[in-house]
Amino acid sequence: MIRFVNASILLLMIAATTLPVNAAGLGVNISLPERGGTFVDVIKENHRWLNPSDWSKLGEGDFDERGWPMVDAMLLIDARPVAEWAGQVDDPEAYRVDWSGLYACSFQGKASVQSSGQGAVRNLKYDAASNTSTFDFDIPAPSGDGYGFFAIAFRQTQRTASDAKGTGLTDFKMIRPGYAPDTDQVFTTALIEALTHPHFAAIRFMPFTRTNGADAEYPEATQWSERKLPTDASQVRIEEIGKRDGAAWEYVIELANITHTDPWINVPVSASTDYVTQLATLFKKNLDPDLNVYVESSNEVWNTAPGFEQTEYSKQQAQALGIGERENHARRTVELAQLFQSVYGEGSLNTKVRVILCSHAPMLKWWVHPMIDYIKRTFGEPKKFIYAIACQTYFSGGADAGESVEKILSDCRDDISKQMDEKSGNQAGRKQWIAYAAELGLAGGFCSYEGGPDHGGGSTTNVANRILAERDPEMAEVFKYNINDAFWQLGGNLAMQFTLSSAYNRYGCWGLTDDITKPDRNYKFQAARDLIVVSSVQSRQRVSDFELYANYPNPFNPQTTIEFELPHNDYVRLEIYNINGKKIKTLINRAFPAGRSRVKWDGTMQGGLPAPSGVYLYRLATASFDKTRAMVLLR
Repeated sequence: MIRFVNASILLLMIAATTLPVNAAGLGVNISLPERGGTFVDVIKENHRWLNPSDWSKLGEGDFDERGWPMVDAMLLIDARPVAEWAGQVDDPEAYRVDWSGLYACSFQGKASVQSSGQGAVRNLKYDAASNTSTFDFDIPAPSGDGYGFFAIAFRQTQRTASDAKGTGLTDFKMIRPGYAPDTDQVFTTALIEALTHPHFAAIRFMPFTRTNGADAEYPEATQWSERKLPTDASQVRIEEIGKRDGAAWEYVIELANITHTDPWINVPVSASTDYVTQLATLFKKNLDPDLNVYVESSNEVWNTAPGFEQTEYSKQQAQALGIGERENHARRTVELAQLFQSVYGEGSLNTKVRVILCSHAPMLKWWVHPMIDYIKRTFGEPKKFIYAIACQTYFSGGADAGESVEKILSDCRDDISKQMDEKSGNQAGRKQWIAYAAELGLAGGFCSYEGGPDHGGGSTTNVANRILAERDPEMAEVFKYNINDAFWQLGGNLAMQFTLSSAYNRYGCWGLTDDITKPDRNYKFQAARDLIVVSSVQSRQRVSDFELYANYPNPFNPQTTIEFELPHNDYVRLEIYNINGKKIKTLINRAFPAGRSRVKWDGTMQGGLPAPSGVYLYRLATASFDKTRAMVLLR
């Protein structure tokens, strides 16, 4: 038996010894689409239209200004594992996301509709009064080889009953199973759940808005009128109508508001002054006023790899201005700060608006120092404009032929350790970045814009073991070592994981999971949850809108009651953790009505075994709130 009087004091002691006071927490980059579904309407995350006769790609003249086909067309969705279409699969488990179920489909116009892949078209109907066609698309459960290839062909299309055949269709919707055909829910419940349980400190939308390679060619500027709109046919890149960006900014704001998470946005390097001003205005008017916005100039404008055309734009712009590439990146970053401040008002920088100056990890001395010197000479004190400096915090293990999973994981840990301190050579260890941020007096110090295990590159050498290492329980410990021991404990601030989800293959195993509908398939997701449980004590709370009453009795034996009150209907997850941060039981994970609710814990762990005497943490999280408290179990 143990005796303890004030459990809340113990919780604060745990947090203080585990996480530095200045650490802002763990954020995540999100992609489009996420594995398991981003949008309730599947079409919003797909735009791959082919000629149904010969499967050739449709051309620019085959689409209207919103991206809908003006000819007979076939929608293709290929979610097979890499590279099954070439007769091989990288993933030794050949994992496939489950697409099964009945999809409610509709479009404006009339057509003959057939499945040209897996899945069956059923109940096709046409309503002449509304010029609307509806049908069900029935996808079977995963069945091994080839699963994940879906194609729906639309032939003899007529946009209206009076149009000639072969004139296409508009407003095609494909609503996922489990949602009403007329639902107004935009994002999948699985995505919202994955972003709020754990509740990440920030969401970086760079992959979601397809920042890389989306810019115009210099000297042309990207205008606000050219941006992606929520009303466009899809939220992925639609190059056929000149839209190379990804999801609309309106959807960025909506997802940030739903999850109550600070957005981190990447502003195109080619965006005009009016574009940036309009963008800032959109965020100020529509983003939850409790949230902050992180602002970054494009993404990796030093990266010369294919797909990073923004680097060439920045380089040519620098030449035209008579300055260097580094100076131009600094100039543009300050310009964004000034434009956002002109909209948000005096005092907004480093509070509501947090501008990040990013560079490549080894380039602290070669890029960051010159950029800071340029800002000092040209604009004044950097801390007046720049919230933080940031680099990537990736790590990797050896990819030699035959290298074991255990050796790969060991190499990963060694790689992290080497990055912590680099006093010679580039002098760009994480400690050196942190020290320089402190010297500059930056409010946000040193951050990481991307990070996590990096086992991509396209090589198939030892790819099976590289993937198995990602799914190994030890990877969770390596992941936590990279964020906590080798970043937060050194004095780092906000750390951004890349990414929430991804397939695991030769091109990378970036995701915390490879299926957001089953996030705990991979131990990295639980590692993120463990880290956020520790850091949530000091995270933003809206206490006035949410009450979490103390559990009673505390200490307790044999059971306790946890009481909370919700201001509105919400989805609630209540978990129990031991003193080491390991989850031992999920008590609830479901919707609750507004008002006061009570949940009992009988002191047992998952599986029914009794938990031993000791201190436990209970964590209650909703889409907007995240609170952790301590309690004591006596036996």
